Amino acid sequence: MPDQRLHDASRFPLVRLRRRAVQPGYAFAWGAEMQRLLSLKTPFVIVSEHNADETADDTNLRHAWLRSQRTTLALFCRGFIVIEPRIEARATTREAARAVTQGSGVRMVVVSSMRVAGELAPVLLKHSASDLAEPQSTDKPRLQMP
Repeated sequence: MPDQRLHDASRFPLVRLRRRAVQPGYAFAWGAEMQRLLSLKTPFVIVSEHNADETADDTNLRHAWLRSQRTTLALFCRGFIVIEPRIEARATTREAARAVTQGSGVRMVVVSSMRVAGELAPVLLKHSASDLAEPQSTDKPRLQMP
């Protein structure tokens, strides 16, 4: 895969959003790069640091893109892992990230470090979106009593 301006795919299927490349107005380029990742038709996971300074326009554009690509995302994007090292900020970060990914059909997880993200990515990659979205049935065959 060619080097991406916003995304570092050098460890594909673990794709890292380059925090320093995220500037106001980046959402269109982000969508184009996400489209290229989806065109590979190979499962992947996106890892990014939480960005509390994202503009409302960028947030809204990314949210709309995620909703519009829901079907394809569910096939290939196994999750978004957001890194938030500050324990006191994780709950707020989780809610903000959930608001952006809501309706996208993709699992979102907030973790403390890149190390944890690296350990979680293979777990997410093993599962399809439907495996993660639907609880496993615990129904067991019932014994028939005479």
